[in-house]
Amino acid sequence: MNKIFLALVVLSIVSCTSKTDVRYRLPASGESLESLEGIIDSLRTAVSIPVNSATTCSNELEKYYKALYNLNGDSINLDKFDQKKIFALINKSFETRIEMRSKLSGLVLRTEQDEACLNNVRATVRALRYVEDYLVELEDSRNSNNPEAIFTNLKGESPFFLVNERFNFKGVSDLKAGDVILSRGNAYTSAAIARIGTADAQFSHLSLVHENKKGELFTSEAHIEVGSLGEPIQKHIDQGNARTVVFRFKDADIARRAGAIMYKRVRAAQVKKKNIRYDFGMDYKDGKDLFCSEIISEGFKKASNGELDVPIFKTKFSRGSIPFLSKLGINVNEENVDEFDTFGPGDIEFDPRFELVAEWRNPARMKDTRSKDLILTKLFEWMETKGYEFRPPGKIKRKAWFSWVMRRTPLIGLALKDKFPKYMTKDQLRLFLHLDEVAEVLNERIEFVQNDIERPLTPKEIFSILEQFREEDFARFEDKPKKSKFHRFFHP
Repeated sequence: MNKIFLALVVLSIVSCTSKTDVRYRLPASGESLESLEGIIDSLRTAVSIPVNSATTCSNELEKYYKALYNLNGDSINLDKFDQKKIFALINKSFETRIEMRSKLSGLVLRTEQDEACLNNVRATVRALRYVEDYLVELEDSRNSNNPEAIFTNLKGESPFFLVNERFNFKGVSDLKAGDVILSRGNAYTSAAIARIGTADAQFSHLSLVHENKKGELFTSEAHIEVGSLGEPIQKHIDQGNARTVVFRFKDADIARRAGAIMYKRVRAAQVKKKNIRYDFGMDYKDGKDLFCSEIISEGFKKASNGELDVPIFKTKFSRGSIPFLSKLGINVNEENVDEFDTFGPGDIEFDPRFELVAEWRNPARMKDTRSKDLILTKLFEWMETKGYEFRPPGKIKRKAWFSWVMRRTPLIGLALKDKFPKYMTKDQLRLFLHLDEVAEVLNERIEFVQNDIERPLTPKEIFSILEQFREEDFARFEDKPKKSKFHRFFHP
């Protein structure tokens, strides 16, 4: 997996590590934030001009990929960015992402260069969104007198809430039947879902909107903890997600039918208290059990009498992730990994049959979710390139076993029914518990270094910090394993 993020990231994470006199070396890079305006202007112009080959697409976008990745935190002069410039840059970046999506309608994956073009589109879109995050947080920090300000999903104004100029969308009440809501949760498991494929994403969940005859809005969605649910739209809003993007299928009639079909199916099982099971195998081709994205693919397939295959471009897996994926319950192995694909939530973002209507983000959660993205990127990279695997200690095994037994115990099991389903295996429980513990060690290291630096760290710097920590901790592990904070739980 070539896991690289492309834009500036601010990290502010609660740490249990006390500050010492240790200082970490940060890598040098070549561009200042002052050049960001030029990069976005140039990219905006470039994507408006049709290209005649996938090779040109790939090479041009890679140029911007590298420019954004090499932005130098030491050279950032935030005082030059007044509100007018910040808003202009955010909106120009958002418009550029919309324009890039529109160009995907003619892309067919036949060659390696076609794949490279798509991957660079994904990477550049991800980069621009992270730049927007950075600028949103900067503006919010300057103008908010209340650090605990409450942000409500799909409500507010620019730059937190951005709307495609093609749509008159002001909030939740403007959702339509069959709209697809792409969102990002706040847990490490959400970060793992977002980064699980060969192409990184920034999202972990999908929901499908249904509108009844009274005009009331509902969502159909699948959750690991409880399976599939059909609930009023407010339940979704109250989940407190970090990101939300609304997509709308171009054929309104098919979209409406898709929303109605899945809501009827999900709700019928829920009323009987036999929720459709969560599909840990992420097998979108078998609609018996459902994972979140599968609700969308099943809905549009049924609504079109089997003609629609959503999304156009699907998630693939790497060989290095096979041990992790197997424990998760995904039936991928050395023999089928090259052919196996699934519907990752973020894939919907690059299906040109769906238009991006509006995008909302919660500035209070951006730092935390992006730090988790970076950590999971490195964990998956180490799995592939260095053969790392999760190796749970005894306390995690005991906790997973105890939780698994308690879930099957009368009365106690009822109290745990909203935490995880009975059909979750001990291996899956161990993996989720262990992931949190391993990732938090890296989280603490990032915060430890951030505390000594007044400006935000860039992804390039954070990756260097994580690599340096990995090397130092591996030396401790080889000398005396018990001294290791990280490799005792996660090593080759």
